[in-house]
Amino acid sequence: MEALILPAGSEIETREVAAADVARLWALEQRCFVADRLSQRRMRFYVNAAHAEFILAEQDGELLGYALLLLRRGTQLTRLYSIAVAPEARGKGIAQYLIDELQRRALERGKRFMRLEVAEDNDAAIRLYQRLGFSQFGIYPGYYANNANALRMQKVLSHPATYAPANAYPWYRQTTEFTCGPAALMMAMRALSANVDMSQTEELRLWRRATTIFMTSGHGGCHPLGLALAAVDEGFTASVWLNRQLPLFSDGVRSTHKKHIIEVVEADFAEQAEQKAVAIEYREWRIDDLVATLASGHTVVCLISTYQFDKRKAPHWVTITGIDERCVYIHDPDPENVDEHVECQHIPIAKDDFLRLASYGKRKIRTAVVIASSL
Repeated sequence: MEALILPAGSEIETREVAAADVARLWALEQRCFVADRLSQRRMRFYVNAAHAEFILAEQDGELLGYALLLLRRGTQLTRLYSIAVAPEARGKGIAQYLIDELQRRALERGKRFMRLEVAEDNDAAIRLYQRLGFSQFGIYPGYYANNANALRMQKVLSHPATYAPANAYPWYRQTTEFTCGPAALMMAMRALSANVDMSQTEELRLWRRATTIFMTSGHGGCHPLGLALAAVDEGFTASVWLNRQLPLFSDGVRSTHKKHIIEVVEADFAEQAEQKAVAIEYREWRIDDLVATLASGHTVVCLISTYQFDKRKAPHWVTITGIDERCVYIHDPDPENVDEHVECQHIPIAKDDFLRLASYGKRKIRTAVVIASSL
């Protein structure tokens, strides 16, 4: 990027933060912020974190500011997590210079979206972000330590988006490690009806209705037919897309006894689906099918493999919130790190990447549950 030259004449340099810089950065953090500070421990962590771009700006050895960008694995999403400029260096373009450098680095790493939060009463920062091409798409109530609200802003770094994530699409955080299915289903149903209760009681009740009883380990996960039947019980209509014949999940279980139980449960789900008019479509569905379904006013929950996110190859249910010409957007009910508010809403995933993400296990199972209002 072009060098920034202050009135004094010497160039501003940007470079990656090193461990030896942390003490200076912490001193700057204390000067810039009264609350919601980035701790020294987290600063040291991000120095070598593979999912972070941590840079500083200095002139003649004097620290002027820093910026920290977090990147979400398996998506095109980044988040401007923290930025600080020394009081004496403000108004000289340092913040813009740092953000421009992070945008360049994000694009080099194949990321196309940058998001951030800003206090709704921070007019100067909001004007800066708007000037740099960020636009508001949501709000976090009571986000800061003083209970102030945060505006959520986003910028598409290399091309215009044809889809703007809908702020109204509900998000719910699963309260157990095994209830991603019910959490995703509640979001999809709530998007169709404001009367849907998104609570832990409802979450667990839906899980009991949809669980396969066993999985490879831990508590049983939710079956697509089970989720569809749970939606029907809640007064919606539902259909299921499958690219493989039943049984779906018994291959991943070593115990003969557990395999048998799962197959019995799946057979019962199939019988109930026929009785309750839950359509099962066996086909290799594609992105175009999702586009047409969303355009019809239906909602979709989809099973993905978490391998691109965390290398664990675990089955995980998410809610599809929108699709544009380049990306599929999802709500993930399971934040990776709640303490850091890692982005989990309207996550942009390149279409080709999504099709790989939505294939689970050795059989490359691809399944989705389509929910529609019964009215």
